[in-house]
Amino acid sequence: MLRLLGCLCILAASAGMSYSCSQGLKRELRQTELLLDLYTAVEGEITYNRCPLPELFRYLAQHTQQPYQELLREAAGRMEDNREADIPALWKEVCQQLGAQLGLAQDAYQILLRMGEVFSYSSLEAALQLLQLGRNRLSVIVESRYAQLAGKRRLYCCLCYMTGLFSMILLW
Repeated sequence: MLRLLGCLCILAASAGMSYSCSQGLKRELRQTELLLDLYTAVEGEITYNRCPLPELFRYLAQHTQQPYQELLREAAGRMEDNREADIPALWKEVCQQLGAQLGLAQDAYQILLRMGEVFSYSSLEAALQLLQLGRNRLSVIVESRYAQLAGKRRLYCCLCYMTGLFSMILLW
């Protein structure tokens, strides 16, 4: 009876691990999509609004979701506190401080770090081109992640259940 109960617990743990891994993939994809939306919003605001950066960040923070809302508020606060700071360095510092909360893959995180370079250009056209380049890269990342999602979920399910099955065989 105890062996059967142990096998059921192992099976439940395997199912939970499989579900957890699948949710992690979905969460990472969702954060990348939100970053793509942030790039689009920044591009639109820079094109049409042309307000100072702290005001721009505070406005965008009101219209974005977490964790980017916190990132924008923190960046706006630091820019107001230190008006002489190097903006790309300040942006990287804020991103590195909140990096664990973002839940991004390494390639998407690097694109987020490069967003700070956009704010240092004095030419609007150069900044918009850099934003468009980042947005295009993020679009490619999102499309490739969607293509890989089903295969990775299946792989995680198979690995978790096979590990559980192997553990049950050893237990029995």
